[in-house]
Amino acid sequence: MTSVGELEKYINALIEEKKYDEALSYIDDSIEKTLDKKTLALLLYEKGKLILYMEKYREAHQYIIEALSLLDDMEDDEFKGEVMFHISGLYMLLGDLTSAEKILQKILKILPEEHHFHLAAIHNLGDLYKRTGDLEKAEKYFLDCYEKSAKYGDNFMAAYSSEDLAELYAMKKDKENTIKWLQTSLPYSRKAGDNRLVPLITLVLEMLEGKDADYIIKRANEIKSMSTPHAHDIADAFYNYSPLLDKEKAKRLLNEAALIYTEVGNGYMQRKCVEKLEELR
Repeated sequence: MTSVGELEKYINALIEEKKYDEALSYIDDSIEKTLDKKTLALLLYEKGKLILYMEKYREAHQYIIEALSLLDDMEDDEFKGEVMFHISGLYMLLGDLTSAEKILQKILKILPEEHHFHLAAIHNLGDLYKRTGDLEKAEKYFLDCYEKSAKYGDNFMAAYSSEDLAELYAMKKDKENTIKWLQTSLPYSRKAGDNRLVPLITLVLEMLEGKDADYIIKRANEIKSMSTPHAHDIADAFYNYSPLLDKEKAKRLLNEAALIYTEVGNGYMQRKCVEKLEELR
């Protein structure tokens, strides 16, 4: 059976190339052929994800619900927890944070705390609360994820949870703790072999250490040319760490972030950048 990771990799490659019809045809053909309940649940999840990327939100939701219903009575907790984690991410993309939270809390009961997707669920609960503006709860979950990830040797989750703690402190305009958590995240990112966080954190540290906007934008362009996710990461960094910058530098980088969000099709964050720019006028 094809794993979640292999399916995601294949579908994401097609999405990156904007071959939506080819991806949909592959999934539909696989659904017709499979007699295995687990594979069917995976494929329905993948179809929901693909259709969500095609901005057919109501139709996407139907496939997500179908995938979840197949998972309900499965005894394989590891498989169930992993697919549920991915489905919770789709609910977050749909903006249904209530459903996402319920699924993430359920994962914490299904998987042991040393399991990668248990740790990832803790992290995403932190992200969920950060989105709703409950920074106290967000900090609690990110710190819990970091401590457990460091304890169990999950370098990837230790890297991401500590970077998110840096973002939280940036939102609070606490530069000292922001730099502390960025410096904590960097070695974990290197150990995890994460090619997204390492250049991003290095750039943000340079940004906070006083490199001028021209240099930062030049380096950002080099990084974002690697892939769409890298571009989105750069825009997020400019947005999230702008509270620690002087006014003119923040405005310059927020303008750059707004352009990137427009390029990658994230209208919500593009509008958030415009709102933040209005506050700086």
